Amino acid sequence: MKNDFTCLFAGEAGYGVMSAGSTVAKAAGRNNLWAFVVNEYPSLIKGGLNTCLVRLAAAPLKAHEETMDCLAVLSQEGLEQNYARLQPGGLLIADASLTVDSARLAEGVRVYQLPLLQKGSGDVAKIMSNSAMLGAFCAVSGFPINLIEAVLADEFKLEVFEKNRALLRSNYELVAQQTAGAAFSLAFSQTPVKPMLLNGNDAIAMGALQAGCKFAAGYPMTPGSSVLTYLADNGPAFGLVFKQAEDEIAAINMLIGAGFAGVRAIGSTSGGGFSLMVEALGFAALAEVPLVMVNAQRGGPSTGQPTRTAQADLAFVLNAAQGEFLRIVVAPGDIEECFYETFRAFNLAEKYQLPVIILTDKYLADSSVTQAFFTTEGLAIERGKLVDEAWLAEHQPYHRYEFTADGVSARALPGTAGGRHIATSYTHGEDGFYSSGNREYAGSEPEVTVKAIDKLFDKEPQILAELEAVKLHGPESADLTLVVWGSTKGAALEAMELAKTAGISVNVLQVVYLSPFPAAAVAEILKRSKQTLLIEGNKTAQLARLVRMYTGIELANRYLKYDSRAFTPSQILLKIKEVLA
Repeated sequence: MKNDFTCLFAGEAGYGVMSAGSTVAKAAGRNNLWAFVVNEYPSLIKGGLNTCLVRLAAAPLKAHEETMDCLAVLSQEGLEQNYARLQPGGLLIADASLTVDSARLAEGVRVYQLPLLQKGSGDVAKIMSNSAMLGAFCAVSGFPINLIEAVLADEFKLEVFEKNRALLRSNYELVAQQTAGAAFSLAFSQTPVKPMLLNGNDAIAMGALQAGCKFAAGYPMTPGSSVLTYLADNGPAFGLVFKQAEDEIAAINMLIGAGFAGVRAIGSTSGGGFSLMVEALGFAALAEVPLVMVNAQRGGPSTGQPTRTAQADLAFVLNAAQGEFLRIVVAPGDIEECFYETFRAFNLAEKYQLPVIILTDKYLADSSVTQAFFTTEGLAIERGKLVDEAWLAEHQPYHRYEFTADGVSARALPGTAGGRHIATSYTHGEDGFYSSGNREYAGSEPEVTVKAIDKLFDKEPQILAELEAVKLHGPESADLTLVVWGSTKGAALEAMELAKTAGISVNVLQVVYLSPFPAAAVAEILKRSKQTLLIEGNKTAQLARLVRMYTGIELANRYLKYDSRAFTPSQILLKIKEVLA
């Protein structure tokens, strides 16, 4: 019996194909199935082809697959682009107005052409076409229609629900006369549940709220914007203030201001917006102001591909802003890591008084997954060396940038008695004054400059000791070690299981923290690996360059994908077999 089922809903923007897909995913999730949802859409103000791929299974899913069991399509373009992805014996549901080329279909594909597109004026008629499509989908696939109705009932007011339900049922009954209905091979639970269906950006926003974030600012830029919209919608209930700035430069300076004042804050953007922020990023580092930023990668350079995925910003983020300073860069690989690593990012930013960059990408940011509720027990907010009036009264004069063994100085918030200090963008001494004009300390400008720069990097050993910077998934020893970071984790883990079924021993080395780079931990695993295969979504193997620079180990076998689409488990399995052949 097949253990998963994939359907692609496709049509012109405005016809609600993404809503159709998410409705199926929610209905499945509420009945103990697992869903993985990938939305694709062009960078257009209006029109263009939208698709929503929904993969369902009885066990948790970590990635999508390109091939599909069912294609439900409302536009000719959607049909033309997806003939080859429909598997033999699959189902094709198409509007009656479309021209279907049977010669391009795989063997045994059953075709159902129906009047799906609703006629009428305005957007209401258009968007109800998805209900007609869902009715047909339930009839030909055997997906229980009552589960779809239950989701629609929760999401629409009664009048709107009844209209959609009537259309859903009428098309279901029309198609049911033409087919006995394929038995949906995945078993539903008899005890409905209500898990979450959320994407990576939702999880990041939730992690920020759990961490006590009270301010968010940004300027919209796909695919980072939905972190901000989630916080704008839901943050006020948690005491969060959201500000849409006039541009990215203003946004990051607002965040730095909030951090200086002691307020936990977050910003979110993509590579182009982050490019505008880099001078202020350096200011936050030198002034040692806590800062948490999300960079959700998309295709580049320049405007690139605003609505497609890539992993090409790694080198940029590691080196953004002039000069040298320590920053923490974390690349979560799945929904859970988006939540927990975001929570941790706020603690790290305040404990070590530096910028923390959460590096994600369109695939992880925008793909939705069935997810159990996060466990928050044991999550403690840590504010580091944040001092009060009593401490300051015993430590006068107060030196905000005191040179300490661990590089972290006592931090007083503005308005705290005895805590007056200068926060400056200049290289400075302990008292915050420009290094060439230091008033209190003996020593030349070069000496003070060296101490100031060393101070920024003295934090590194303690950070590396604290973090679980790498994870080894699978057996301790294997014939092949896949090396990944970020969203490639999911496809690599499923590929590892596929390889196991095929009798191939594979494990996965995931680098979670890219800065400071965990050289010793990476080297320890790679030195005992028999063979390696790098899986990375860029052209220049940016992680491989880091590994070589810090460990001297060359990752010779590489699967690099930069066609604007994410990896799939089956694609990686083919590459595994090629390397081991």
